[in-house]
Amino acid sequence: MPKRTNDFQKLVFLVKKLVAENSIVTESKFLIDLQTGAQREVDICIESSIGGHNITISIECIKHKRKASVTWVETMKAKHERLPTNALVLVSEAGFSKEAQKVAQKYGIETLRFDEVDENSVDRLFGKTEALFFRTFRFTPLKVIARVEEIGELPAEDVDTLPDNIIFKSDGSQLSAIKNYIESILHSGKFIESIGQQGDESHKNFELLIEKTIDEVGNPLCLRKENPLIIRKIAYIKVSGTCEISPPSKFPIKYGKLGSVQVAWGTGQFLEKDALLVATQDDTGGRKLTISTKA
Repeated sequence: MPKRTNDFQKLVFLVKKLVAENSIVTESKFLIDLQTGAQREVDICIESSIGGHNITISIECIKHKRKASVTWVETMKAKHERLPTNALVLVSEAGFSKEAQKVAQKYGIETLRFDEVDENSVDRLFGKTEALFFRTFRFTPLKVIARVEEIGELPAEDVDTLPDNIIFKSDGSQLSAIKNYIESILHSGKFIESIGQQGDESHKNFELLIEKTIDEVGNPLCLRKENPLIIRKIAYIKVSGTCEISPPSKFPIKYGKLGSVQVAWGTGQFLEKDALLVATQDDTGGRKLTISTKA
């Protein structure tokens, strides 16, 4: 049975996925009808555990130019009376009629409207920004050289490492394979920001000098020499390899609110696919962003 979706449902799904921490959020979820045993599709499901009890919040979305009617509210109520739904939320792009709002409230159904905000509103995540730009980065390390310090009669030297060489802490315990350590640096926000400021799609190679080789508490990182068995401090690490930097992708941005959540969203091209960008800020001030590509 094919899953059905639309741009509005996808937008609501991504907003809920960003703000529903410690929960499983699924779009076009099939739930079992408690009377017939048949599968019924629900636009969005949020599943979580509270006090050892499994809770299912079902969300149904409607995208109409007119306000959602009482008929739709009653249809959704009847549908979810036969599903394992613990709480029902209805989301309408255009809002709800007065009668629909009153009936939903009587049944204990939460209703939400997706309200767009204009450029003069304070409820805009990125101020007056009308577009966001994104690039993708791919780095392939080809050579990693670690400079180890002098110790005893052993002079300082450059060690041409292998991906599975282990980096040790100064107490002799293992930290990680050097391949994993390098990848954590290449994927760090600080490195990506630096590359984003200096590089563009014309760059095909990169070099990185890691001068601060310390663990999480500030102790130096080390390599281990096997013969004789000795721990040697790393002075620095040089990494070189190839890189791929995409041209910037532009996402014109709209702004709105879904309940108490501030939202920015827009469509564009990402990884050569049509994509939807969604950013949120909840009532605690926490910000999150995601990009979803279409298959």
